[in-house]
Amino acid sequence: MSVFLDVPSSLWIASNEHAFAIRDQFPVSPGHALVVARRVIPDWFSATNEERLGLMELVEVVKQRMDADHRPDGYNVAFNAGAAAGQTVMHLHIHVIPRFKGDMDDPRGGVRHVIPSKGNYRRQVKPLASGGMEDPFSRHIFPLFNSASDIAIVAAFVQETGLDLIEGHVRNAIARGATVRILTGNYLDITQASALELLLSWERTSRANDDDSPDTQSHGRLEARIIEVERLPGLTRAFHPKAWRFEAPAFGIAFVGSSNLSRSALQTGIEWNLRVDRDRDSEAYVRVRDAFEALWRVGRQLDDEWIAKYADRARANPHPLPPGESEAEPLTPPPEPHLVQVEALAKLRAARAKGRRRALVVLATGLGKTWLAAFDHQQVAEEIGARPRLLFLAHRKELLIQAEKTFRRKVQSHGVRSRTGWFLGDESNLSAELVFASVAKLSRPEHVARLAEQRFDYVVVDEVHHASAKSYRTILNALEKDPTSSPRFILGLTATPDRADAADILGLFDDHLAYSAGVERGVELKRLVPFDYFGVKDEIDYDNIPWRNRRFDAEILAALAQTEARMSTMWRAWGEHPGTRTLIFCCSIAHANFVRQWLSNVGVRTRAVFSGEGSDDRD
Repeated sequence: MSVFLDVPSSLWIASNEHAFAIRDQFPVSPGHALVVARRVIPDWFSATNEERLGLMELVEVVKQRMDADHRPDGYNVAFNAGAAAGQTVMHLHIHVIPRFKGDMDDPRGGVRHVIPSKGNYRRQVKPLASGGMEDPFSRHIFPLFNSASDIAIVAAFVQETGLDLIEGHVRNAIARGATVRILTGNYLDITQASALELLLSWERTSRANDDDSPDTQSHGRLEARIIEVERLPGLTRAFHPKAWRFEAPAFGIAFVGSSNLSRSALQTGIEWNLRVDRDRDSEAYVRVRDAFEALWRVGRQLDDEWIAKYADRARANPHPLPPGESEAEPLTPPPEPHLVQVEALAKLRAARAKGRRRALVVLATGLGKTWLAAFDHQQVAEEIGARPRLLFLAHRKELLIQAEKTFRRKVQSHGVRSRTGWFLGDESNLSAELVFASVAKLSRPEHVARLAEQRFDYVVVDEVHHASAKSYRTILNALEKDPTSSPRFILGLTATPDRADAADILGLFDDHLAYSAGVERGVELKRLVPFDYFGVKDEIDYDNIPWRNRRFDAEILAALAQTEARMSTMWRAWGEHPGTRTLIFCCSIAHANFVRQWLSNVGVRTRAVFSGEGSDDRD
């Protein structure tokens, strides 16, 4: 008997005199079907010519239905004959498998992939990354961050310069839903304490969304652990492993060699790293994976207290580096204030000298608002002779991450270690010296009560054009509830102070605009790019679009904007005033997807960036 005969005819997709078609119970792609011989015969070579014709006729019928239902980009049509070829049901059946662009990393070779290592005989794999300027290791690994779902890195030593290089790739991978694990060690205390602090910061922010709810399944995560060599079993106290592994359903690639997580190891150093592919040498690949997992299990999670003790020990008892290891790499020093920032800093200093406790600064995008805040934070430290506690407020996680990186670099440049606290997602730390807080979370009643008990010397409200919202006002009021613990200074930053609803932004800062520099000043100083502005007539009748909550109805607006005629008008205007790289601002996510598809259809390389699922990588 055959299991295929147990399938009732009511579930058949199609049939003829010699065969019937059914859905595969374990499909490898949407629509995967089997065309089965009615007569129970073991394989294709046992069938009569009439049966073979009947089977192939049904393959065509199934293919036409799949074309209509699934619109695949290709097909694999094949049968297995014999147990050595993988046949498990000894009843002749033909697989009809729809294939889609992107369903595997590199599909070349087709059915040759029945023996994975022989699948793509055209693929050229360079087994050794030899490093140096001609073959930097980063060139081999950075593209893999874009498609891997599981990334595992073990580096004996981690430098902050190396983390700076991979940060964008790591965050993009997490945004796609990937899991990133980084394992290092404390051998000879070479790993920088500041690098461990940065890893812990990444771990904490990877768990948070902009709305401060726990991450959904569509988001990945970062985890970091450290091996304490003094706790390793046996007599060994050396820890030198270096391996980078990238895995997805379609591929598994590992590099094992000499590259730690540092700038020189990734970009300029002569580092040898041997590539191991899962489909070419599965035994070696599994050994790499299992060895990492064994180390991961004995690694300890990072926390502030452990890192602080480690930093103190490393500073008090420096060890000589082992042969072959480079000195710790210094970070690029922070920039010096440019003219606009120097002028703004002078105005802020003068405002405080006159007793002002709040001020607004307006700088066009690109003139360095966050760096201005970091420079002024240091300026306040010099004015009061102590390190001012910082509260940095923003409405988006991305802004908080950028701000923390900026303040960290500025503080470190003065030889100071300041503990960072996050008030975002699952993190609720208001006791650190530098606190970066989500407005959405901090404005909740239970958190406002905690805020009133804190004392911050210096408060920054970023993107302050949002500050008329009730949540911002609630936080600012709580900060000054007790005059004896009010902040020494509250700085508002914006590039767009003029809101459509005419909200009184300036009034939140005691009507004091300390400094303003617009786009024209940035262009004059050659810090911003000059531009020409052209108007193109818009055929949308806005009078017929409902106006709700101070904005047009998004769905109706998008529907009217997503037209062939409007895109053709834009296309003609772009041809008359061409640019080599172009930004197109859309009115909704649906509109952005429409424009991306329209431009792709006419051969333009296009990426759409927005806040929801389906966005291309922001970098």
